[in-house]
Amino acid sequence: MRRMTRLLSVFLALVTLLTALFALQPAALAASKTAKDVVKNCKFKASKNQDKTFQMKNTVLNKLWNGGKDGSLTVTLPNKQKAQGVMLAFSTYVPKLVIESMDSADHAQIAQFRDPYYNQYIPFSQPVHSFRIRAAEDNTEAIRISRMNVLTEGTLPSWVQRWEQMEDGDAEILLIVTHPDDDILWFGGLLPTYAGELGKKVLVAYAETGYRWDRRNELLDALWLCGVKYYPYMQKGATGAPDYTAYAVSCIRQYKPQVVVTQDVNGEYGHKAHLALVAAVIKAVVNYSGDAGAYPDSAALYGAYQPQKLYVHLWKENQSTFDWSVKLSAFGGKTGMALARAAFKKHASQQNGRHAVIDHGAYDCRKLGLYWTNVGPDNTKTPDLLQNVMDDKISVAVTIQN
Repeated sequence: MRRMTRLLSVFLALVTLLTALFALQPAALAASKTAKDVVKNCKFKASKNQDKTFQMKNTVLNKLWNGGKDGSLTVTLPNKQKAQGVMLAFSTYVPKLVIESMDSADHAQIAQFRDPYYNQYIPFSQPVHSFRIRAAEDNTEAIRISRMNVLTEGTLPSWVQRWEQMEDGDAEILLIVTHPDDDILWFGGLLPTYAGELGKKVLVAYAETGYRWDRRNELLDALWLCGVKYYPYMQKGATGAPDYTAYAVSCIRQYKPQVVVTQDVNGEYGHKAHLALVAAVIKAVVNYSGDAGAYPDSAALYGAYQPQKLYVHLWKENQSTFDWSVKLSAFGGKTGMALARAAFKKHASQQNGRHAVIDHGAYDCRKLGLYWTNVGPDNTKTPDLLQNVMDDKISVAVTIQN
């Protein structure tokens, strides 16, 4: 009798365990599979411009659906599939949105979007088969969507953009360039190596982005491919001639990088905007950012701050040749050069055959010269942008200035 009782207890315990395992199985399966983008098979119902909704299924970023400032768009997935979130690419301006479930009569809110990111993944609080995107009550911008990705349940693929905001004073490396794609063309594997492989806090700042909205979407696609996770610093669309020096000083003071990197003093190929930007960055680092009396508006906001090092592309003095051919484990063994070339292709509007990422000759993207430092010269045989830097960001007296 006692033996039967023990056997019954063991049997009941096994039943309880199997029941628990079967209960966990759907969640475990959902977590183990990779989420898929099913936007091409989704149905769209728009409050306006229904005939343009197909543009969101294209990869061409200069086409869009315009929902106006008060528009809405209902998205229904195929075959009873459910979405865990949506990635949107906006044009011109970024709207404030509410996303609601259409699976229930009360249209419960499952997400909201208020971040000023032109490309971003928006997770839902629960998976839904059908959802509606609409303008928030305080929205003031037109809902202009150039691309949509609808992600099913599962582990998100690496290409899904989940941008973070760099905290004030938190940058390690600040790369300041003139236009989208200058960060790839002239610096090759720098971003994949330092941001993607080494996980450094790298911020890219662009002085000119406002004249082509699709180029903003392209630059975000390229940065994400290179492993950059911090949303870039973009010059706002000011009227008149841009004040590159004020822009550079403000950016340096706000994010307080240990190291600043910028373009060739000759404008790479004599480009006037490049020439102006590089001259401004040099003045910002060497003369102004650490002087509270210069550009007092940004000094009042962020305080005066001088970086520890400034590198300039192709600068011949104290020049290092970086090796972008190293296989990077964060990218499955791809090299920095291979990633840079793939990233340049993300700039679809610039594929005119005139430019390429090259690691030789007059525009060698591997060559960077230490233009200015207050932590001493580099050992150029072992190139590293962060060589000699002080973690506490306190300047020391040793200075090399050209």
